[in-house]
Amino acid sequence: MKHPVPQVGPIDDLIEATLQRTGARSGARASAAAAAAASHSGASEKPRASADPGLDARLTEQLKKGVAALLDKKAEKLVVLNLQGLTTISDYFVLATAGSDRQAQALSDAVELALKAVGRRPISIEGYSSAAWILLDYGDVVFHVFHDEARRFYGLERLWGDAPDATAAFR
Repeated sequence: MKHPVPQVGPIDDLIEATLQRTGARSGARASAAAAAAASHSGASEKPRASADPGLDARLTEQLKKGVAALLDKKAEKLVVLNLQGLTTISDYFVLATAGSDRQAQALSDAVELALKAVGRRPISIEGYSSAAWILLDYGDVVFHVFHDEARRFYGLERLWGDAPDATAAFR
């Protein structure tokens, strides 16, 4: 059976029409979908505040350890972007530049070891073998280790231009 495609403009309307057509809207799912639609429509998202201040202190301490590990291995152009309230992807992005594949891998290894020492393991690591852009995803913080050319090409600082620079707080 072929389903008719609703003729609507914006993607949020298409999602809404699909959810209504399939009967997927109910209770918590409806409020979650409404929140997602609001965030995609330009409405500002509230900053994620932890109910436990100890969690924020632990995250800050872990960020400091990760940044220190990067600086110990001579990372260049280190930037910490505070993404709280801008996205649900992560609370912080840490960007660092490496001069070679070997240094990029050493930076990545240093972050992983430093955070492993405090009980954190990455959810995923991407790009380690090519080393042009290594991404270490810890959920609430994502470390990006780039070659200079890749960093300029992808321009995460430009992409997340609304994010406050929190570098000074973690050095």
